[in-house]
This record gives sequence, structure tokens and C-alpha cells, in this order.
Amino acid sequence: MGCSGMLKIIKNIVLQDRLTKIRNKDIDGVDFKAGLVEMGRYMAYEFQSTMDIEEVTVETPLETAKGIKIIDINDVVVVTILRAAIPMVEGVMSVFMEAECGVVGVTRDKEAPYKAQVGYIRIPEIEDKIVLLVDPMLATGNTMHTTISEIERHGTPRRIAILNIIATEEGVGKVLENHSEVEIYTCSIENKLVDGYIIPGLGDAGDIAFGKPDD
Repeated sequence: MGCSGMLKIIKNIVLQDRLTKIRNKDIDGVDFKAGLVEMGRYMAYEFQSTMDIEEVTVETPLETAKGIKIIDINDVVVVTILRAAIPMVEGVMSVFMEAECGVVGVTRDKEAPYKAQVGYIRIPEIEDKIVLLVDPMLATGNTMHTTISEIERHGTPRRIAILNIIATEEGVGKVLENHSEVEIYTCSIENKLVDGYIIPGLGDAGDIAFGKPDD
């Protein structure tokens, strides 16, 4: 059931409960990472429900039963946008165990207009594949726009889908304006951006999960 150029806000109560927990300003890094892992897993299940299926039969120990098979389960490439996405990708990969993996390192300027630059990219073959871009937050959209542009230089995927925990209207608009074929899955559209940060948001996901880097 291929999709294109869409935004889906996931209202799953488990995901909404976990989002509430990781927003807490007093959460420690261990629990925050665990929350990202769990949310990545549930978001992967949500995406998996959009994939094409076919009816099959299987021999049980007693007789034949009807079932289904996800047709393109072996065509998935999961891309980690460093570094905050690492725990979330762990959860996604626990669902898409057959998937190949890619990594993109992107830096974003600390001052407006918050331009982004790809410093590192290693991805497998993506031609006619289903590419899942994983990043907990979609803020200005500059990082994601830059990432998608770089990925599209390497091939033409069948589908490109973004898995975000939270996003902003500005970020969603930036991505879909420049990449109308992309699908965005998120758990929340937030109120606003202040100095490049999402409000109310959940803080700096990379710093909470892995510690603040020593610049």
C-alpha cells in the first residue's frame, strides 16, 4: 500500500505514554535512551502496517493455515542520523531485522538560518528500496532536507519515510516543500521553534542520551 507526500501523526497510546515520560526534565540518560529504543520499536510497527502484503499458506504441526507475508520486508534500508537517533534505530532494527543499515553525520549551524552540512555518509544500495530515515526530532527541517538531498544523490528509493518522535509545522513544511514524495511519521506536532529548539519539545536528545560534547 505505498504512500507518498504525507504526514501521519501517530496517536498510539503506548507511544504517547512513552513520549510523556521522556519529556520529563528530570529523566536520566539511561531511561531516556530506553525510551527512545522502545519508541523506535513501536514506530517501526506502525510503519510496517503500511507495507504491501500477500496471502500465503503455512503448514502447522496439525494442518494447513492461511496467513500473510510482508512482500518487501527484505527491501528496507534504515538510516541513522547521528547521534541522537542511535537508540531509536536500535528499536527500529528489532522490528526490521532483515534491514540493511546506513549512517549519516550532519552538523547544523548554531545560529539562524541553521544551515546543515553532511560531513559523513555511508549507505548501502538504495535503488528501488524502502529507506527509513530515523531522527527523534524534526525542528527547522534543514538537517532532514540536507540528508534527503544527499541520499537522493546515491539513487532513487521506492519510498522514503521519516520516523520522528516530535516535529514542527515549519520542519514538516520544509521537508515536504522540497521533497514532495516523502512520508513523515511523528508522534507530535509541537507549538513553536525558539532559537532552533522545539518548544515544548524534549530537550537536546543527543546531549541527554550521550552527554554534552566537549567543544
